[in-house]
Amino acid sequence: MAKQIGLLKITGTIDGICFYRMDGVYYAREKSSLSGERVKHDPAFAGTMRCAKRMGCASKIASVLYRQTVPEHERSREKFREVVSMVKRGLDTDGLD
Repeated sequence: MAKQIGLLKITGTIDGICFYRMDGVYYAREKSSLSGERVKHDPAFAGTMRCAKRMGCASKIASVLYRQTVPEHERSREKFREVVSMVKRGLDTDGLD
């Protein structure tokens, strides 16, 4: 991953090079050969998709719990991640896939 230097900073993809911003710093990298379709359908990524499905279930459950239990003035991304983490641990403990 290379940092962009100079006055002009860009985001987007040009000729297979991805330019992006992360945490206020601009970077460039080569475009990935992976596609979403391959990750979703290639047996080599079955474990990845299984984990993604479990995370999706945990997020949906956590969303309901979060809205019902956390007061609006205390809500934050970090707090939501904590709730998702607790739900995910509960699902993992129950052996649900």
